[in-house]
Amino acid sequence: MGDTIQFNEIIDLSLPLKSQGTPVYPGYPMPVRAIMTTIRDNGYFSNLWAFVEHSGTHVDSPAHFAEGAPPIDKVPLTTYVGRGAVLSFVGREPRYSITRDDVLKGLKDKVGPGWILLFHTGYSARAGTPEWLDHPELSKEACEAIAELKVNAIGFDAPGPDHEPFPAHKILLPKGIAIFEGLTNLDRVADREFVFVGAPLPLVDGSASPVRAFALVR
Repeated sequence: MGDTIQFNEIIDLSLPLKSQGTPVYPGYPMPVRAIMTTIRDNGYFSNLWAFVEHSGTHVDSPAHFAEGAPPIDKVPLTTYVGRGAVLSFVGREPRYSITRDDVLKGLKDKVGPGWILLFHTGYSARAGTPEWLDHPELSKEACEAIAELKVNAIGFDAPGPDHEPFPAHKILLPKGIAIFEGLTNLDRVADREFVFVGAPLPLVDGSASPVRAFALVR
């Protein structure tokens, strides 16, 4: 018998994907669900969904910001699984710029290849409000520091890790560091040992995909 993964709790880190009720980045339409078949009329129930790839809790592929880079179905699955670390920026002023020192000094454990670095801002609680877009963001220097760590991915409990001109997307995605957006419940995994899992759908030539992200807490 091989070794088994030991964990004590599974914590859901995903926002519900609700028809006409999922906050989306400005300019995107909300997901829409239409009933295709019913048990009463067809003997089985099914829906048709229409949504932008960047809806709800999702992960961006390198192709999102780098022409010719791998789309979501070509990124290795190992990118989306790894030991998790959480840095907290709850209570910072709107659009706080996270610095290189914030990242490097805030990491208590050795974080590098195989890890997924998560940023707890508390902004998932503001989803759907005007303040939702005023979340903390990564500075260019912070992005460069993260790139040097060569982590598998980063994740934010906010619409994204940056604002225009999108330094995180432009620096991290081309280096194969995935970006998870729209996470939630990061307060429940802060200061705990866990494995993060957030595999996307294999959307051929996709720029992103919704995920069911969760933490396996030891």
